[in-house]
Amino acid sequence: MANSQKNNVIKLGAFVLAGFALLIITLFLIGKNQYLFGSHFTLKAHFRNVSGLKTGNNVRYSGIEVGTVKNIDIINDTTVEVSMVINRKMKSVIRNNALTSLGSDGLMGNKVINIVPQKGGAAFAKDGDILPSFKSQDMDDIISGLSTTNENIRQITEGLKVTVARINGSTGLWKLLSDSGLAKNFRKTARNLENATTNAEMMTIDLRDVIADVKAGKGPAGAILRDTSMALSLKSSITQLEQVASQASALSADLENITQKLDQEINDGQGSVHLLLKDTALTGNISRTMLNVEKGTASFNENMEAMKHNFLFSGYFKKQEKEKAKQQKLQEKK
Repeated sequence: MANSQKNNVIKLGAFVLAGFALLIITLFLIGKNQYLFGSHFTLKAHFRNVSGLKTGNNVRYSGIEVGTVKNIDIINDTTVEVSMVINRKMKSVIRNNALTSLGSDGLMGNKVINIVPQKGGAAFAKDGDILPSFKSQDMDDIISGLSTTNENIRQITEGLKVTVARINGSTGLWKLLSDSGLAKNFRKTARNLENATTNAEMMTIDLRDVIADVKAGKGPAGAILRDTSMALSLKSSITQLEQVASQASALSADLENITQKLDQEINDGQGSVHLLLKDTALTGNISRTMLNVEKGTASFNENMEAMKHNFLFSGYFKKQEKEKAKQQKLQEKK
């Protein structure tokens, strides 16, 4: 009797333990969203690296939890296949061109699979379809980037520390900064630069006006540029000036040659110029000849005056004077 009662107690305890264990397993599976008590279908995705992803982690579609990770299998050295259990209600929502990526649940939470919808009229995903994937920026990459950034900041901070120490130890720099005259000179230079900028702006405006007038044909420059006849006249004048300059140059060369020849003839005692300038006898003869010519001219004038008063020739001369007076009156009338 005692043994029978003892066996019943053992059986009851085993039954209670089995029921308790079944309850714990059921709660665990429900907590992992295994959809044991609902209909579902399976989708797959391939990744190069699923660091931190475990069976039972959540699957999200547009940020909404729609399933869990069922299996993680290694296909080869570059491909890892992830099988996902998806709520059957999403079968009419998820299309076979949706992209999958590996993400995190919060900043430091568990890994999750994100399904991102894409534009286009693709067909709805079926049970067992493999969705395309892309590599997203995961927390490891972010932490690695932050580590590099922190190292760069550390180096910059050390450089700034050395620079500040040098500045603090530089007496010349502090003297330069404390010099009030230098500040006045800087202000004066700034004012001069401002005035120069203003003047440059005014000159630019004036130059713009001049260019506008030239384009409009105003002013001498505009007239020269716009008036083709004036431009041709100016070109012709320049050509004539060039010809005159060329002729003047040639004349100057000829005069120089003549001067050199005369100088050579005078110095060598040759030529008519030498005779005129060097031969005193010839010079005297020329002087006497000119004097005789003057005397002969005076005697001729006296003889002509005497003939005018001679009764034999007076009529002729009077007639000549009347004719000259008549011609003069005709010219004055014209």
